Amino acid sequence: MKKFLVPTALIFIYLIYGLYLAQYDAAIFPEDLVTEHPRGFLDYKGLTNVQGGELGEVTAAAHAAGLDYISLTDLNNFSRVSASATYHNNLLVMRDGEYSYLNSRLLNIGATTSRHLQGVGRSQVLFAELLSQDHKDADLGLLVLAQPTKYVWSGDYPPGLDGLELINLKDVWQGAWLHNRWSFFLSLLIFPFQEKLALLRLFEAPEDQLRLWDELAQKHRSIGIAGVGSEGKLHYPTYETLFSLVRNHVLLRSELTGNTSSDFDKLSNAIHQGQFYMSLDVLGNPKGFNAFMRSGSGQIFPMGSELKLQEGLLLEVALPQKPKVPFDTIIYRNGERMITSNAQVTQYYVNTPGVYRVMVRVIPTLPLPDGKKWIPWIYTNMFYVQPKLESKGSGMRTTKPSSGVS
Repeated sequence: MKKFLVPTALIFIYLIYGLYLAQYDAAIFPEDLVTEHPRGFLDYKGLTNVQGGELGEVTAAAHAAGLDYISLTDLNNFSRVSASATYHNNLLVMRDGEYSYLNSRLLNIGATTSRHLQGVGRSQVLFAELLSQDHKDADLGLLVLAQPTKYVWSGDYPPGLDGLELINLKDVWQGAWLHNRWSFFLSLLIFPFQEKLALLRLFEAPEDQLRLWDELAQKHRSIGIAGVGSEGKLHYPTYETLFSLVRNHVLLRSELTGNTSSDFDKLSNAIHQGQFYMSLDVLGNPKGFNAFMRSGSGQIFPMGSELKLQEGLLLEVALPQKPKVPFDTIIYRNGERMITSNAQVTQYYVNTPGVYRVMVRVIPTLPLPDGKKWIPWIYTNMFYVQPKLESKGSGMRTTKPSSGVS
């Protein structure tokens, strides 16, 4: 009997720990908080790089998770259907793709043609040609680097690269497996009781991706995006769990109407412009958040905007509510921290050209053994502030900054 005593005690302790975990709530806002769209915009949430699974299974999970759109990106599908999007109930399903290119992977988002998809060999040539161009036809969509720290780019980054996958959920647990096995195995023990917590505690700020993104954005416009990356080979985590963790929030000035063509155009154009932010929604519903530039005359420039430096230019960041845990709102210029704020509304006067972005992080108390931990909550896309034009004599000249966008 004694030889069973220790295993029985361990199982009992594990079950008690599981009951403790089951009661944990990671939310940084009260559950009864009524959220509203940010003033002047409508917030639509969704995810890119959703792979694998039956269409019905994926759309049902997305609908249950409250998503407004998803982007399906099957790997190396060179015979994509002609329809670029379809509605399933109130969910807009965008038909995109992920493609092998040299040693990397490219997400092709928002394309309405397949003329650049001519099989593995021919498309390598076509992708190379498109990536070498500063501008390409809009119907070819975006070319975004997927999992940039796993599929590392060789050589210089080309001007035709439209952005990178800043957050990829598959990277989160693969990174934990490679670099922190103890934490990974602890999450496996937590998983049966709290799927979301098991994945949330593995999340770390994507520092390598951020450094690369800041570098690219100072050379040319570059979007950051959040993706799932699941290939549907396993039933766990479930799609519904994955869809509730991280989301892209696209801010539109007019509502989606249910018309597939016009709604697809609105969403894909906004994503192309970088008019959205990425959020760990499992921490709290960010609806109502916004970050924008306001000119001295009151003109509003949303995320992704490119504008000239001008007198009275203000970067304003508004949270839907002050979190009930410690938090920071941080404004960066060219990757360097400019200001840290603990206010619900943060205002920062912009008097230097450069590439600006915002991060909001929180420090919830996770169950033992983790305790307090800083976790990024929101990342905005970039604002591109160009040098202003100044008059001198009878002509005009452009002032040149010491660094930043030129």
